[in-house]
Amino acid sequence: MAALTRMRKAWRPVLIGALVLAGMASTATPASAASTNRTGLCNKTSSYSSYLKFPNRGGFTSPAVRGGQCWSITLAAGSTEPVYVYAYRNGVNVYIGWRSISTGQHNVFRTYGTFTSPSFTLSVS
Repeated sequence: MAALTRMRKAWRPVLIGALVLAGMASTATPASAASTNRTGLCNKTSSYSSYLKFPNRGGFTSPAVRGGQCWSITLAAGSTEPVYVYAYRNGVNVYIGWRSISTGQHNVFRTYGTFTSPSFTLSVS
């Protein structure tokens, strides 16, 4: 019995080290995954709010993002789909345009301009 106790004590530091390394690996993976699969919208104008519409997701729509604000969502990787961009002010929606995104990438839409002449860009990384 004493030999078994000594063996358990001898393995304890190895087991703890392995668990610490496993924990470090598991915490590092979500952080790197968080930088991908994100699709976001940053509104760079105070002239209007803007939002995104995802027609392939049952018409899911982001919340209206006010000037100087950003919003993002994590999308499961593996699809390519269209995203429509809209400007919104005083109950009026204006279609700005669309882009096709890959959900395995980091996609950031940025809206600019005035309500009468809205525009946007898409950055992909």
